[in-house]
Amino acid sequence: MLDKVLLVALLMCVDAKLTIYLTDTPIQRIGTRIYRKELLTNAFQSPKELAYDSSSRNLFFMYMDDLTQNSRRAFINVVTKQAMKIEGIERNKATAVDPDTSDVYFGSDDGLYKYDPISNSATNIGLYNMNVFKIVIRNNAMYLIDANDHRIYKIFNEGKTAVRIGNMKTVMEFEVDNHNNVHLVTMCGVYCAYNSQEVVKNTDLRVVYHFFVEEDNTFGLTDDGIYQIDCFNGTAKKVANIDFYPSSLIFGDYGDIFYSIENDIYRLRPINSYQILNIRRNTN
Repeated sequence: MLDKVLLVALLMCVDAKLTIYLTDTPIQRIGTRIYRKELLTNAFQSPKELAYDSSSRNLFFMYMDDLTQNSRRAFINVVTKQAMKIEGIERNKATAVDPDTSDVYFGSDDGLYKYDPISNSATNIGLYNMNVFKIVIRNNAMYLIDANDHRIYKIFNEGKTAVRIGNMKTVMEFEVDNHNNVHLVTMCGVYCAYNSQEVVKNTDLRVVYHFFVEEDNTFGLTDDGIYQIDCFNGTAKKVANIDFYPSSLIFGDYGDIFYSIENDIYRLRPINSYQILNIRRNTN
């Protein structure tokens, strides 16, 4: 077993204490938490917009295809690590999974698509005049950004009807939390529509690259780390440093985190127990 042990992190402290973590796999540290780092695939170019289905254990994503010179969709099973490309959908990045039904949806510049796992293909089901840039499904409701005007819409009638939410313009990124608050980023800053109505500007954050929801909490990824966002007060509290900059990051099952960076997709699995060796150095 000793030949499998890797020295994966060296942290120098001001008191000349050397901390060594001994593990049998690579690790990733986010704040005070330590995770096992596992490569799921590096077979796709620039994957992003990850969406996870707990029932099938499939992780869906957008990637850039060299043959078509455009974006396409694929998925990888996080247990078997078997990946498949999905037919019938190109362009744009929008990818989402309904957590209640496990239905998978994609967006393109000609509307909304739904995935058929039997044929492994996607079919256009509506919103043909919308340029679907991003999709969020939460609390039995679907929301999206229409890239034609960069505003947020709520979708009804199984993808047949779209109703605009609020008057926020130039929306580039958004998320809906478990209290139906809409977190969004525009060219003017970071905002939250409290109860999907009253809009509050965040006074602590200027930009958020990704929002992600964990139970009752909403977090934002910034250049400076991960922040927990208070929608009602329009504030944010830093909860973790991060030393990598993913193109997409989401939560999975049992505390897992999935993220993509460059051409790689990783799974982080929490380490609940580990051994730390603290070695005092002689600075004389």
